[in-house]
Amino acid sequence: MEPDLSILPILKCWPEDGGRFITLPQVYTHNPVNGRRNVGMYRLQVYDKQTTGMHWHIHHDGAANYQQAQSQGDKRMEVAVALGGDPAITYAATAPLPKDIDELLLAGFLRKQPVELVKCRTIDVQVPAAADFVLEGYVNIDEKRTEGPFGDHTGYYSLTGEFPVFHLTAVTHKRQAVYPATIVGRPPQEDCYIA
Repeated sequence: MEPDLSILPILKCWPEDGGRFITLPQVYTHNPVNGRRNVGMYRLQVYDKQTTGMHWHIHHDGAANYQQAQSQGDKRMEVAVALGGDPAITYAATAPLPKDIDELLLAGFLRKQPVELVKCRTIDVQVPAAADFVLEGYVNIDEKRTEGPFGDHTGYYSLTGEFPVFHLTAVTHKRQAVYPATIVGRPPQEDCYIA
């Protein structure tokens, strides 16, 4: 059976949004040179049952990993998206840590215990064992698609732009999984309190 995003109650938050968006993801990538993990929170616009946009801002570490893979001539980059699980991990994905500091170290510090990890089924990426849902897949380095607009935390719609496309290879979840989401928009919304 092919993986299918339609099992998730993904939200369209505002009337002029370009579609439905996953708004509270933990996106797992690795630097292709040194192998260091990055966990960031980058929105994903759903295009269909198996693809989303990957909104990597140019100044974030996920985008740097993508650009590094691109400069090496890689054709594909494995990416995992964890949803839910321990709130300390969701927070750590948004924390303004110095470059190359593993967000899961911060989460472990906050939890006062290490984060237990498991290997994904279809890609060579580890994710938290307690995640409610895990989306496994890849980004083709040379493929982009229009993403947006999106009612952003500034209180305005962000413009459309060209961003990488995330292709789904598997969806896993725990029993009685809870789908996490946040409404982003004119302050103060939920993301304001996280910040």
